[in-house]
Amino acid sequence: MQCTAYAHLSEEKLKQLRKIEEEFGTVLVAYEKVPAFAALSDDEVREVREKEKKLGKILIAYEQ
Repeated sequence: MQCTAYAHLSEEKLKQLRKIEEEFGTVLVAYEKVPAFAALSDDEVREVREKEKKLGKILIAYEQ
């Protein structure tokens, strides 16, 4: 599972995107680049799993 966010585009890049949409006759959605997953040790993975249980949520570790 990877979480993505909509890209923050400058006015110029937004104009470029709209031009491409017109050329293709479609709608394009720009997303921010998803960071790579962090390489965790077995101990770190166990700790994350414990915190998931405490929080009742899914945690994903990404590189900074």
